[in-house]
Amino acid sequence: MSPREAETPRLHPTRVGLEPLPLADWLKPQDGDPALLAERARLIAAHCADVVAALPEAESAVAELAALLRERGIGIEHANTALATLTALGRVLAEDICVLTPAEDGSYRLTAGILCFPNRWRLADKVGGSVLAVHGPVPDYAGHMSDGVDRFLARLKLERAYVRHNWGLSSSPDLFLPEPTPALNPFLDPRAGGPIFLRRETQSFLKLPETGAVIFAIRTAVTPWDKTPADLRAEILATADGLSPAWLKYKAILPKV
Repeated sequence: MSPREAETPRLHPTRVGLEPLPLADWLKPQDGDPALLAERARLIAAHCADVVAALPEAESAVAELAALLRERGIGIEHANTALATLTALGRVLAEDICVLTPAEDGSYRLTAGILCFPNRWRLADKVGGSVLAVHGPVPDYAGHMSDGVDRFLARLKLERAYVRHNWGLSSSPDLFLPEPTPALNPFLDPRAGGPIFLRRETQSFLKLPETGAVIFAIRTAVTPWDKTPADLRAEILATADGLSPAWLKYKAILPKV
């Protein structure tokens, strides 16, 4: 952890906050998975073109990921293409999966994914882009955040998992939120009443040994704001009070008056 990050509040969005994750806990089934898997199956059936994407250069990495998960006892149908394999993954994993493959210059590109639970972004708009391009709308990402992420991906040891956490607010409990901002009431005031939901993402990273691809997995949980633990609500409000106007706009949070 850099000195700059050590001084950053725990929930501030610029804090990467990576922690080691035991490999046995990576993509481990959890309570509540059946409901998530049912919703993922519905979304794949109704919005397959929106939630699954794969470029040709991702074929080997997707096949390696599927083989690794089968070795761990996760039943994945055998398929002939990366697109079909990712579709099968989407039906058995509660996490969304983004495949980052290394380019010749050592950078990473998003080349495939199964993204059933996006938070204001579309897989089709991002696939093929660099990690920097994918994070284009994120305030403060270009610069020290981008450099730090690039170094982490390049130095990530094979088959070593890491995890970080992210949060956001929404006016909808829906898990599938691909639109950049809600059509109605785009800015939320968590200090006031009304339908507000906390979206929490557990994001994990693992580098595959053969292809060198990094698997970025996202587990999403949505909780009504009034059901969120009081200490967590207080910490989020305190963090929001310290966000810049750019971050408040990005997070769709009304500033404190």
